[in-house]
Amino acid sequence: MPSSVELGRLHKYAAEQMLARVCLYEGTWMKYRNQSGWEEYLEKGVTASKDIMDNGGYSIYKPDAAYYFKDGDLVDSKTNTVANKDYPLYYREQFIQEDLTTNPECVLPKIYRLDQLTHQLSRSVNESGSGVSKDLIDDFLCTDGKPIALSSLYKGDDSTAIEFQNRDPRLRNEIDNRFLPYYLNGTIPVSNYLSDISSSSPTGFMASKFRSPVPAQNEANQTTYDLYIFRYAEVLLIYAEAKAELGTITQGDLDISINKLRSRLDEPSLPDGKMARLTINPPTDPNATINGTPRYGYTISPLIYEIRRERRIELAFEGFRWDDIVRWKAGKLLENPNTVYGIVASDAVQKEYDNYFGSKIFSGVNITTYDDWDGTKKLIAPYTVSMRKWNDKLYLSPIPSDQILLSKGNMEQNPGW
Repeated sequence: MPSSVELGRLHKYAAEQMLARVCLYEGTWMKYRNQSGWEEYLEKGVTASKDIMDNGGYSIYKPDAAYYFKDGDLVDSKTNTVANKDYPLYYREQFIQEDLTTNPECVLPKIYRLDQLTHQLSRSVNESGSGVSKDLIDDFLCTDGKPIALSSLYKGDDSTAIEFQNRDPRLRNEIDNRFLPYYLNGTIPVSNYLSDISSSSPTGFMASKFRSPVPAQNEANQTTYDLYIFRYAEVLLIYAEAKAELGTITQGDLDISINKLRSRLDEPSLPDGKMARLTINPPTDPNATINGTPRYGYTISPLIYEIRRERRIELAFEGFRWDDIVRWKAGKLLENPNTVYGIVASDAVQKEYDNYFGSKIFSGVNITTYDDWDGTKKLIAPYTVSMRKWNDKLYLSPIPSDQILLSKGNMEQNPGW
């Protein structure tokens, strides 16, 4: 049990979360390859995750936001009495929290201490070539719980300021924008009015989920905030997905899992302050198909589609996406052109960037014309679509040739390698 081991050591619920993760992977891998026996794995995943939910004592953490956005300026709530209004950063703050050992969402932390054990994740978040795709941005729902193709709240994408309006608050918590503090100038939090289009954000969308604005945290190998090894949010997502794949999920199951994640985002004082809950019969997203072809390469129910979307949004940048694509047998997702495109580069957007940065920032940027669901538009295209042709051999990794040799004929190379 957690209380009987040293902080940061393995315990029962960490082991159960690993079990649930493996069972979800194996069960869905088998189901989408028509292999018998997949139900047993998913049932074990449900049992393990439900035990954590019922007996682990964990909950979704809603911290006091360290920074929020008010009247056009970022404000440090540590020097103000009201921190839970305007644009609180409830979601992002937990990923730059110095000490996770008392965080109720942390099932198992990796503990760091200055001059003992440090890392540099905050510094390396914006490594060269790590721009976020338009495909991910478009997947964030509007606050009414509807996808952008269906919601009247969606304002379009003629600028990131417009694109981020009325959207799932995790969007402004994960991607650099004017509502998110990028660095501290002394004690004053400063945001980027526009993200630069550079090697660290070639698409114009910059990942910022693990970025701390504290200068000391961005020195080489000097980051000291703890990291999640196991986070309770994943448990809730495993439970919901496994139940949905088994065909046994109810509205009650959604309310104790995914809707717990959405309740973290609520701020009633905001016009868009409550994220709509997921219902058992969500609308079908028109973007579930691209030119008549199912996005996943096969048809799934609207509910499973939304559960997969929720997983993508909640766990973005935490290292799950590739394994999810593989176990779902969904390599077709990578052939969507939006996975290599970035921000809209209309004439108005280019002028806005030029005025802000004082230079012709788009002069060396490749721009393509793309016929999206809501019309033809110009998008930044730092990579080529042709590089994203899926090959089924990628569902399995190659076996090292020396291991095949050592097996003395008992091991064969994986197909296609």
